Amino acid sequence: MALINSTSPNGDHKTAAGKSSLSGTNPTTVQTGFDNLFSFTATLEGSAAPGVGTSVLTVTTTSGGTASVYGWKPTSNSDPTLIASTGTEVFGWTATGK
Repeated sequence: MALINSTSPNGDHKTAAGKSSLSGTNPTTVQTGFDNLFSFTATLEGSAAPGVGTSVLTVTTTSGGTASVYGWKPTSNSDPTLIASTGTEVFGWTATGK
């Protein structure tokens, strides 16, 4: 994880970035190192089309500096309805907090 000081109106926000892997069950918890989390983004790594593998990540944040990342995949090649992913793909993340 990398920690970067960033400019904010009140001057006390920091940005952290790192990589994690999906746990194969939803959600995958990411500890950011912050006490207060203001924003969190997650992006799948890779250059190949996901096919019926994990194709969407969603995020919720809880009190403190923890983010929960959810992986979703299509049900099948013929049914695009998203279901919980059982994948373990790597994703990059960026968090802003203090």
